[in-house]
Amino acid sequence: MQRTNPFYHRGPIHDARFFRDRSEEIAQARQLLSLGQSIAIVGPRRIGKSSLLLHLARLAGRDDRDCYVYFDCEAWAGAAPEALHALLVEALAGAQGRSLAFSADSSHVLPYREFRSAVRAAITPGQRLIFLLDEFESLSANPHLDAGFFSGLRALATAGEVAFVTASARSLGWLTFAEPSALSSPFFNIFTQIRLKPFSDDAAAALVRDLAAEAGAPMADNTVSFVLELAGSHPFFVQMAAYYAFAHLDAARGELSPAARREVRAEFVAQAEPHWRYAWLELAPAERKALALAGDMAPAEPSLVRHLRELALVVDTAGGPALLSPEVRAFFARQPVDGLWQLPPLAIDGAARRVWLDGRE
Repeated sequence: MQRTNPFYHRGPIHDARFFRDRSEEIAQARQLLSLGQSIAIVGPRRIGKSSLLLHLARLAGRDDRDCYVYFDCEAWAGAAPEALHALLVEALAGAQGRSLAFSADSSHVLPYREFRSAVRAAITPGQRLIFLLDEFESLSANPHLDAGFFSGLRALATAGEVAFVTASARSLGWLTFAEPSALSSPFFNIFTQIRLKPFSDDAAAALVRDLAAEAGAPMADNTVSFVLELAGSHPFFVQMAAYYAFAHLDAARGELSPAARREVRAEFVAQAEPHWRYAWLELAPAERKALALAGDMAPAEPSLVRHLRELALVVDTAGGPALLSPEVRAFFARQPVDGLWQLPPLAIDGAARRVWLDGRE
C-alpha cells in the first residue's frame, strides 16, 4: 500500500496535525494578546509566519473566548481605505459565522465611522477582537493608504476593544522608513515584535521523526540526520528535504541507500536553490564577497551575521554563528562575485593578491 507523504507542505499549514514547534512564540503571543497588546510577527520568506497566524486562530476557536479574524493583505495592495474597511468587516463577519447585507469587494466602500461602528457592534461583552493581518507589507506599501488610515486602526486598539497581529518579512520600524506615507502614524508604535527563527536541531529532528512515524514509515536516526544535514533546521527546507527522503525511503529499514541519498540530495538542491538565490540577491555586494569567502561565520563581520540571521540562513550554535547547512555554504561558495576567481574550495582576489582555501586565507 502506498503511503501518503506527510511532508508536502510548501505553503501555510492549515491542518493542526502538521503544525509543529513554535510553543515558545505561541505562549508569548497569547500572553501579550490576553493583556490587550498588539504583536508584530517578523521573519523571512517561508519561515512559517502565515502558519503561526492560522494556528493562533485555531487555538482561539477552542476556548471560544476571543474572536480572531484572519485577513490576507496581499490581494488588496491597491485597495482604497473605504474598500479595505468593508473587506475587514466582511472577514469579521465570516469569522463569526455571520452574513453581510452587502458583498465586500473593491467596489464596496465603508467610511471609517461606519467601519468603527460595525467593529464595535460585533464585539460581545468580555470578548476581545483580534485581527491577524498577513503579508502586512502590502498594506504599508499601498499608495492609497496614508497615516490617517493606520491611525484609525490604532484608535480601535487604544480603546482596548481590538488588538492586531501583523506578519511581515521586515520589522514595522523598517517599513515605516521605507514607506514615508505611513511614517507619521503612531499605529506602528503599539506593537511588540516576535521574530521567527529556524527551529532548534531537536525540534527539527522531532518534526521529521514524528511525521514519518505517524505516516507509517519511521525514519532511522541516520536518515533523520541526513535530512538535517541537507536542510539545516529551517522548517521549510526540512519539509522539502524530508519529502524527498520519504519518497525514496526503504520503509522496512527506515534508511536510504547510497544511490537514494544521491537522488534526494540532487532533488533537494534543485528545489532549494531558487530560495537561496533570492536571499543572495538581498545581500549587498560587499556582503556577497565576504560570504563567498567564509568557510565559517566566526570571522565574519557582525553586520553580515546579523543580516544572515534575519534571513534565517545563520543559526547560533555552541561554537558561535554558523551557516544553516553545508549545502547552503556550498551554494554561496559557487556564486559569482565581481573581483573573485572561484574554483571551490579555492578563491582568489586578484586585486588584493589574496588566496583563500576552504574559507581560510
